Amino acid sequence: MSRPVIWMGVALLMTISQTATAVPENTETEIRALFAAYSEAWAANDAAMLEAHWDTSDPVPVYLAEEIDSPMTDWDSLRAYWRHNEGFHEKVRLVFSEFAFKPLDDSQLMVVFHMRWDIRFRNFASEAMGGDNRVVATVRRVGDEWRLTSWTEAPLAPITYMRRLYERSVSPDF
Repeated sequence: MSRPVIWMGVALLMTISQTATAVPENTETEIRALFAAYSEAWAANDAAMLEAHWDTSDPVPVYLAEEIDSPMTDWDSLRAYWRHNEGFHEKVRLVFSEFAFKPLDDSQLMVVFHMRWDIRFRNFASEAMGGDNRVVATVRRVGDEWRLTSWTEAPLAPITYMRRLYERSVSPDF
């Protein structure tokens, strides 16, 4: 990821944190339910279940995964990504928390949240791995339900990860 893109993400997160607005309690509950169901779809490792949480009428979905160099901005690429993961992942757990909401208009919200991920890959001798990430997603009201239209993972800078590793490595009796 290029430096300008990283700085744009940092600026966006700073703006959201300063302007995040309370949404009606029922809307917040519905959005949290969407993300809980999306987490279950990832755990089921099922591409069709994942797609069911997206507004497929949107001609330009946006998905920027931490591990992919470029954003996916068409349905063919996004569906191929999900299908690839079906065979690649043995087990996935995503936990979403620390939600902040920014209304964009009457039917769309930007949602910023923390994502804890744990994963085990098929056909790899390595142990499971996990991490923490920040996500910025856009959701749209479609009928009576909320659907995703964009998803951007914004990982911490490597120096921040390293600092946290060193901080967590301090002897408990220190």
